[in-house]
Amino acid sequence: MTITVRLGARSYPILIADSYRGLPAALARLRLPREGWLVSHRALVARHGRALRRVLLEAGWHVRVLTIPESETAKSLATVERLLRAFAGARRMRTPLVLAFGGGVVGDVAGFAAAVYRRGVPYVQLPTTLLAQVDSAIGGKTGVDVSAGKNLVGAFHQPRLVYNNVSLLRTLPPRQRRSGLAEVIKYGVIADPALFRYLEEHPAECLALEPRAVRVLVERSCRIKAAVVAKDERDVRGARAALNFGHTLGHALEAAGRYRRWTHGEAIAIGMCAAAALAADAGYCDEGLVARLVRLCRRYGLPTHAQRTAWGAVAAAMRLDKKFVRGRPRWVLPRRLGRVVVTEALRPAQITRMLRRSVRGSGTG
Repeated sequence: MTITVRLGARSYPILIADSYRGLPAALARLRLPREGWLVSHRALVARHGRALRRVLLEAGWHVRVLTIPESETAKSLATVERLLRAFAGARRMRTPLVLAFGGGVVGDVAGFAAAVYRRGVPYVQLPTTLLAQVDSAIGGKTGVDVSAGKNLVGAFHQPRLVYNNVSLLRTLPPRQRRSGLAEVIKYGVIADPALFRYLEEHPAECLALEPRAVRVLVERSCRIKAAVVAKDERDVRGARAALNFGHTLGHALEAAGRYRRWTHGEAIAIGMCAAAALAADAGYCDEGLVARLVRLCRRYGLPTHAQRTAWGAVAAAMRLDKKFVRGRPRWVLPRRLGRVVVTEALRPAQITRMLRRSVRGSGTG
Protein backbone atom coordinates (compact mmCIF):
# COMPACT_ATOMS: atom_id res chain seq x y z
CA MET A 1 0.00 0.00 0.00
CA THR A 2 1.39 3.41 -1.01
CA ILE A 3 0.01 6.79 0.08
CA THR A 4 1.63 9.93 -1.33
CA VAL A 5 2.17 13.14 0.60
CA ARG A 6 1.77 15.62 -2.28
CA LEU A 7 4.12 18.56 -1.82
CA GLY A 8 5.40 19.21 -5.31
CA ALA A 9 9.16 18.68 -5.44
CA ARG A 10 9.11 17.56 -1.78
CA SER A 11 6.47 14.87 -2.30
CA TYR A 12 7.19 11.48 -0.79
CA PRO A 13 5.54 8.09 -0.35
CA ILE A 14 4.23 6.44 2.79
CA LEU A 15 4.63 2.70 2.29
CA ILE A 16 2.61 0.30 4.46
CA ALA A 17 4.14 -3.18 4.50
CA ASP A 18 4.48 -6.31 6.62
CA SER A 19 8.28 -6.50 6.57
CA TYR A 20 11.40 -4.59 5.52
CA ARG A 21 11.95 -6.68 2.39
CA GLY A 22 10.67 -3.88 0.17
CA LEU A 23 12.72 -1.13 1.81
CA PRO A 24 15.87 -1.37 -0.37
CA ALA A 25 13.84 -1.17 -3.58
CA ALA A 26 12.02 1.88 -2.22
CA LEU A 27 15.33 3.56 -1.34
CA ALA A 28 16.71 2.72 -4.79
CA ARG A 29 13.71 4.24 -6.57
CA LEU A 30 14.36 7.47 -4.70
CA ARG A 31 18.09 7.34 -5.53
CA LEU A 32 19.05 7.86 -1.92
CA PRO A 33 22.66 7.64 -0.66
CA ARG A 34 23.88 4.13 0.08
CA GLU A 35 25.66 4.96 3.33
CA GLY A 36 24.72 6.82 6.44
CA TRP A 37 23.36 6.44 9.94
CA LEU A 38 20.66 4.41 11.65
CA VAL A 39 19.45 6.40 14.68
CA SER A 40 17.52 4.32 17.19
CA HIS A 41 17.24 3.05 20.77
CA ARG A 42 19.64 0.42 22.07
CA ALA A 43 16.91 -2.08 23.01
CA LEU A 44 15.13 -1.65 19.68
CA VAL A 45 18.33 -2.24 17.73
CA ALA A 46 19.00 -5.37 19.78
CA ARG A 47 15.51 -6.69 19.11
CA HIS A 48 14.84 -5.74 15.50
CA GLY A 49 17.89 -3.97 14.14
CA ARG A 50 19.82 -7.03 13.02
CA ALA A 51 17.14 -8.11 10.55
CA LEU A 52 16.75 -4.56 9.24
CA ARG A 53 20.48 -4.06 8.76
CA ARG A 54 20.83 -7.43 7.05
CA VAL A 55 18.18 -6.48 4.49
CA LEU A 56 19.95 -3.19 3.85
CA LEU A 57 23.45 -4.66 3.69
CA GLU A 58 22.45 -7.39 1.25
CA ALA A 59 21.09 -4.68 -1.06
CA GLY A 60 24.22 -2.54 -0.83
CA TRP A 61 23.34 -0.05 1.92
CA HIS A 62 25.90 0.51 4.66
CA VAL A 63 24.67 2.23 7.81
CA ARG A 64 26.28 2.84 11.17
CA VAL A 65 24.19 2.73 14.33
CA LEU A 66 23.75 5.64 16.71
CA THR A 67 21.57 5.14 19.78
CA ILE A 68 19.79 7.66 21.98
CA PRO A 69 17.93 7.14 25.29
CA GLU A 70 14.38 5.81 25.10
CA SER A 71 12.66 8.75 26.77
CA GLU A 72 11.02 12.07 25.95
CA THR A 73 13.89 13.68 27.87
CA ALA A 74 16.16 12.59 24.99
CA LYS A 75 14.42 15.21 22.82
CA SER A 76 17.06 17.77 23.68
CA LEU A 77 19.66 19.96 22.03
CA ALA A 78 22.33 17.93 23.82
CA THR A 79 21.16 14.76 22.04
CA VAL A 80 21.11 16.52 18.68
CA GLU A 81 24.62 17.85 19.26
CA ARG A 82 25.85 14.33 19.98
CA LEU A 83 24.37 13.10 16.71
CA LEU A 84 25.87 16.00 14.77
CA ARG A 85 29.32 15.31 16.22
CA ALA A 86 29.06 11.73 15.03
CA PHE A 87 27.90 12.81 11.57
CA ALA A 88 30.75 15.29 11.31
CA GLY A 89 33.26 12.67 12.41
CA ALA A 90 32.60 10.66 9.25
CA ARG A 91 33.50 13.32 6.70
CA ARG A 92 34.21 10.79 3.98
CA MET A 93 30.47 10.38 3.54
CA ARG A 94 29.62 12.82 0.77
CA THR A 95 25.93 12.99 1.60
CA PRO A 96 24.86 10.64 4.38
CA LEU A 97 21.40 9.14 4.63
CA VAL A 98 19.79 9.34 8.06
CA LEU A 99 17.38 6.53 8.95
CA ALA A 100 15.15 7.25 11.95
CA PHE A 101 14.31 3.81 13.36
CA GLY A 102 12.00 4.15 16.35
CA GLY A 103 9.09 6.09 17.75
CA GLY A 104 8.31 9.78 17.82
CA VAL A 105 11.34 10.78 19.87
CA VAL A 106 13.76 9.15 17.43
CA GLY A 107 11.94 10.62 14.45
CA ASP A 108 11.90 14.14 15.87
CA VAL A 109 15.54 14.12 16.99
CA ALA A 110 17.03 12.35 13.97
CA GLY A 111 14.93 14.47 11.61
CA PHE A 112 16.10 17.68 13.26
CA ALA A 113 19.73 16.57 13.10
CA ALA A 114 19.25 15.78 9.40
CA ALA A 115 17.63 19.18 8.88
CA VAL A 116 20.56 21.16 10.28
CA TYR A 117 23.55 19.00 9.32
CA ARG A 118 25.12 20.50 6.17
CA ARG A 119 21.96 22.62 5.94
CA GLY A 120 19.92 19.53 5.28
CA VAL A 121 20.61 15.92 4.33
CA PRO A 122 18.03 13.30 3.30
CA TYR A 123 16.37 11.20 5.94
CA VAL A 124 13.88 8.35 6.03
CA GLN A 125 11.33 7.60 8.71
CA LEU A 126 11.14 3.96 9.83
CA PRO A 127 8.56 4.35 12.61
CA THR A 128 8.11 1.43 14.98
CA THR A 129 5.24 2.61 17.20
CA LEU A 130 1.59 3.05 16.29
CA LEU A 131 1.72 6.72 17.28
CA ALA A 132 4.69 7.37 15.01
CA GLN A 133 3.27 5.38 12.08
CA VAL A 134 -0.05 7.23 12.07
CA ASP A 135 1.12 10.67 13.08
CA SER A 136 4.56 11.93 14.06
CA ALA A 137 6.57 10.34 11.23
CA ILE A 138 4.46 12.16 8.62
CA GLY A 139 4.64 15.87 7.88
CA GLY A 140 8.22 16.99 8.34
CA LYS A 141 7.93 18.57 11.78
CA THR A 142 11.20 17.89 13.57
CA GLY A 143 12.52 19.31 16.79
CA VAL A 144 13.32 19.09 20.45
CA ASP A 145 11.97 20.26 23.78
CA VAL A 146 13.53 22.97 25.92
CA SER A 147 12.79 23.95 29.52
CA ALA A 148 10.23 26.52 28.38
CA GLY A 149 8.08 24.02 26.49
CA LYS A 150 7.60 21.12 24.10
CA ASN A 151 8.85 21.29 20.48
CA LEU A 152 9.87 24.94 20.75
CA VAL A 153 13.09 24.39 18.80
CA GLY A 154 12.85 22.67 15.44
CA ALA A 155 12.57 22.83 11.68
CA PHE A 156 10.36 21.67 8.84
CA HIS A 157 12.31 18.98 7.00
CA GLN A 158 10.26 16.50 5.01
CA PRO A 159 11.44 12.88 4.95
CA ARG A 160 12.14 11.30 1.59
CA LEU A 161 10.16 8.21 2.59
CA VAL A 162 8.02 6.92 5.45
CA TYR A 163 8.17 3.12 5.64
CA ASN A 164 5.58 1.62 8.01
CA ASN A 165 6.38 -2.00 8.84
CA VAL A 166 3.14 -2.80 10.63
CA SER A 167 4.33 -6.26 11.72
CA LEU A 168 6.38 -4.57 14.46
CA LEU A 169 3.28 -3.12 16.08
CA ARG A 170 2.28 -6.50 17.55
CA THR A 171 5.41 -6.34 19.73
CA LEU A 172 4.36 -3.08 21.42
CA PRO A 173 3.49 -3.16 25.13
CA PRO A 174 -0.13 -2.31 26.02
CA ARG A 175 0.61 1.24 27.18
CA GLN A 176 2.28 2.16 23.87
CA ARG A 177 -0.62 0.62 21.96
CA ARG A 178 -3.12 2.73 23.87
CA SER A 179 -1.00 5.83 23.39
CA GLY A 180 -1.04 5.39 19.61
CA LEU A 181 -4.76 4.68 19.59
CA ALA A 182 -5.36 8.11 21.13
CA GLU A 183 -4.05 9.72 17.96
CA VAL A 184 -6.26 7.44 15.85
CA ILE A 185 -9.26 8.55 17.91
CA LYS A 186 -8.20 12.13 17.17
CA TYR A 187 -8.36 11.47 13.43
CA GLY A 188 -11.83 10.03 13.82
CA VAL A 189 -13.05 13.18 15.56
CA ILE A 190 -11.45 15.73 13.25
CA ALA A 191 -11.93 14.08 9.86
CA ASP A 192 -13.41 10.58 9.71
CA PRO A 193 -16.69 9.63 11.45
CA ALA A 194 -16.46 6.14 9.90
CA LEU A 195 -13.09 5.60 11.58
CA PHE A 196 -14.56 6.75 14.90
CA ARG A 197 -17.41 4.25 14.52
CA TYR A 198 -14.93 1.50 13.62
CA LEU A 199 -13.08 2.18 16.86
CA GLU A 200 -16.38 2.03 18.76
CA GLU A 201 -17.42 -1.24 17.13
CA HIS A 202 -14.09 -3.13 17.17
CA PRO A 203 -12.29 -2.33 20.42
CA ALA A 204 -10.97 -5.84 21.05
CA GLU A 205 -9.43 -6.14 17.57
CA CYS A 206 -7.95 -2.64 17.74
CA LEU A 207 -6.46 -3.12 21.20
CA ALA A 208 -4.98 -6.44 20.10
CA LEU A 209 -3.65 -4.75 16.94
CA GLU A 210 -4.96 -7.61 14.85
CA PRO A 211 -3.73 -7.40 11.24
CA ARG A 212 -7.03 -6.39 9.67
CA ALA A 213 -7.65 -3.71 12.30
CA VAL A 214 -4.10 -2.40 11.98
CA ARG A 215 -4.53 -1.94 8.25
CA VAL A 216 -7.68 0.09 8.83
CA LEU A 217 -6.18 2.22 11.60
CA VAL A 218 -2.86 2.92 9.90
CA GLU A 219 -4.12 3.39 6.35
CA ARG A 220 -7.02 5.73 7.21
CA SER A 221 -4.92 7.76 9.64
CA CYS A 222 -2.06 8.13 7.16
CA ARG A 223 -4.43 9.25 4.41
CA ILE A 224 -5.87 11.94 6.67
CA LYS A 225 -2.46 13.19 7.81
CA ALA A 226 -1.09 13.18 4.24
CA ALA A 227 -4.05 15.19 2.95
CA VAL A 228 -3.80 17.78 5.73
CA VAL A 229 -0.04 18.20 5.30
CA ALA A 230 -0.49 18.61 1.53
CA LYS A 231 -2.89 21.51 2.15
CA ASP A 232 -0.80 23.22 4.83
CA GLU A 233 2.80 22.01 4.84
CA ARG A 234 4.21 24.67 7.16
CA ASP A 235 1.18 25.15 9.40
CA VAL A 236 0.36 28.65 8.15
CA ARG A 237 -3.03 28.25 6.43
CA GLY A 238 -5.00 26.87 9.34
CA ALA A 239 -5.73 23.42 7.92
CA ARG A 240 -2.92 21.76 9.84
CA ALA A 241 -4.09 23.32 13.09
CA ALA A 242 -6.90 20.76 13.20
CA LEU A 243 -4.28 18.11 13.93
CA ASN A 244 -3.77 19.79 17.30
CA PHE A 245 -7.12 18.62 18.65
CA GLY A 246 -6.36 17.69 22.26
CA HIS A 247 -2.85 19.10 22.10
CA THR A 248 -3.44 22.52 23.69
CA LEU A 249 -4.04 20.98 27.12
CA GLY A 250 -2.17 17.77 26.27
CA HIS A 251 1.18 19.44 25.67
CA ALA A 252 0.74 21.49 28.85
CA LEU A 253 0.10 18.31 30.83
CA GLU A 254 3.24 16.73 29.41
CA ALA A 255 5.31 19.75 30.38
CA ALA A 256 3.75 20.00 33.85
CA GLY A 257 4.49 16.31 34.34
CA ARG A 258 8.09 16.84 33.19
CA TYR A 259 7.49 14.45 30.27
CA ARG A 260 7.51 11.49 32.65
CA ARG A 261 4.03 11.17 34.08
CA TRP A 262 1.95 10.65 30.93
CA THR A 263 2.72 9.25 27.53
CA HIS A 264 1.95 11.62 24.68
CA GLY A 265 -1.22 9.71 23.82
CA GLU A 266 -2.45 9.71 27.41
CA ALA A 267 -2.00 13.48 27.67
CA ILE A 268 -3.75 13.97 24.32
CA ALA A 269 -6.68 11.80 25.42
CA ILE A 270 -7.18 14.04 28.47
CA GLY A 271 -6.80 17.08 26.22
CA MET A 272 -9.38 15.82 23.71
CA CYS A 273 -11.97 15.15 26.40
CA ALA A 274 -11.33 18.58 27.90
CA ALA A 275 -11.57 20.31 24.51
CA ALA A 276 -14.84 18.51 23.75
CA ALA A 277 -16.28 19.55 27.13
CA LEU A 278 -15.12 23.11 26.45
CA ALA A 279 -16.80 22.99 23.03
CA ALA A 280 -20.09 21.87 24.57
CA ASP A 281 -19.84 24.55 27.24
CA ALA A 282 -19.28 27.20 24.55
CA GLY A 283 -22.13 25.90 22.37
CA TYR A 284 -20.02 24.43 19.55
CA CYS A 285 -21.22 20.83 19.97
CA ASP A 286 -23.75 18.84 21.97
CA GLU A 287 -23.12 16.84 25.11
CA GLY A 288 -23.72 13.61 23.23
CA LEU A 289 -20.44 13.97 21.34
CA VAL A 290 -18.59 14.60 24.61
CA ALA A 291 -20.09 11.45 26.11
CA ARG A 292 -19.15 9.32 23.09
CA LEU A 293 -15.57 10.56 23.14
CA VAL A 294 -15.13 10.05 26.89
CA ARG A 295 -16.67 6.57 26.64
CA LEU A 296 -14.38 5.62 23.74
CA CYS A 297 -11.23 6.84 25.50
CA ARG A 298 -12.15 4.87 28.61
CA ARG A 299 -12.89 1.76 26.53
CA TYR A 300 -9.32 1.96 25.23
CA GLY A 301 -7.85 2.38 28.69
CA LEU A 302 -6.98 6.04 28.21
CA PRO A 303 -7.32 8.66 30.95
CA THR A 304 -10.01 11.30 30.59
CA HIS A 305 -8.98 13.53 33.52
CA ALA A 306 -5.63 14.48 35.03
CA GLN A 307 -5.74 13.32 38.62
CA ARG A 308 -3.48 14.62 41.39
CA THR A 309 -2.28 17.51 39.27
CA ALA A 310 -1.94 21.21 40.09
CA TRP A 311 -4.11 22.94 37.51
CA GLY A 312 -2.23 26.19 38.07
CA ALA A 313 0.99 24.52 36.94
CA VAL A 314 -0.80 23.23 33.84
CA ALA A 315 -2.19 26.70 33.07
CA ALA A 316 1.33 28.16 33.38
CA ALA A 317 2.71 25.52 31.01
CA MET A 318 -0.08 26.29 28.54
CA ARG A 319 1.00 29.93 28.38
CA LEU A 320 4.49 28.85 27.28
CA ASP A 321 3.28 26.58 24.48
CA LYS A 322 3.61 27.72 20.87
CA LYS A 323 -0.17 27.37 20.52
CA PHE A 324 -0.54 30.36 22.85
CA VAL A 325 -1.34 33.12 20.33
CA ARG A 326 -1.68 36.83 21.02
CA GLY A 327 -2.01 36.21 24.73
CA ARG A 328 -4.62 33.45 24.35
CA PRO A 329 -4.49 29.67 23.94
CA ARG A 330 -5.58 28.35 20.56
CA TRP A 331 -8.16 25.58 20.85
CA VAL A 332 -9.36 23.00 18.36
CA LEU A 333 -12.98 22.30 19.23
CA PRO A 334 -15.30 19.71 17.68
CA ARG A 335 -18.61 20.76 16.15
CA ARG A 336 -19.56 17.23 15.18
CA LEU A 337 -17.65 14.11 14.19
CA GLY A 338 -15.56 15.03 11.16
CA ARG A 339 -15.64 18.79 11.67
CA VAL A 340 -13.70 21.04 14.05
CA VAL A 341 -13.20 24.76 14.53
CA VAL A 342 -9.98 26.50 15.54
CA THR A 343 -10.44 29.46 17.85
CA GLU A 344 -8.75 31.71 20.38
CA ALA A 345 -12.02 33.47 21.25
CA LEU A 346 -12.89 31.64 24.45
CA ARG A 347 -13.43 33.56 27.65
CA PRO A 348 -10.84 33.03 30.42
CA ALA A 349 -13.66 31.98 32.77
CA GLN A 350 -14.62 29.14 30.40
CA ILE A 351 -11.04 27.89 30.26
CA THR A 352 -10.69 28.08 34.03
CA ARG A 353 -13.86 26.03 34.51
CA MET A 354 -12.53 23.43 32.10
CA LEU A 355 -9.19 23.24 33.92
CA ARG A 356 -10.90 22.82 37.28
CA ARG A 357 -13.02 19.95 35.89
CA SER A 358 -10.31 18.25 33.85
CA VAL A 359 -7.27 18.74 36.09
CA ARG A 360 -8.09 17.47 39.55
CA GLY A 361 -5.35 18.02 42.05
CA SER A 362 -3.83 20.36 44.54
CA GLY A 363 -5.38 23.69 43.52
CA THR A 364 -3.25 26.36 41.95
CA GLY A 365 0.03 24.62 42.80
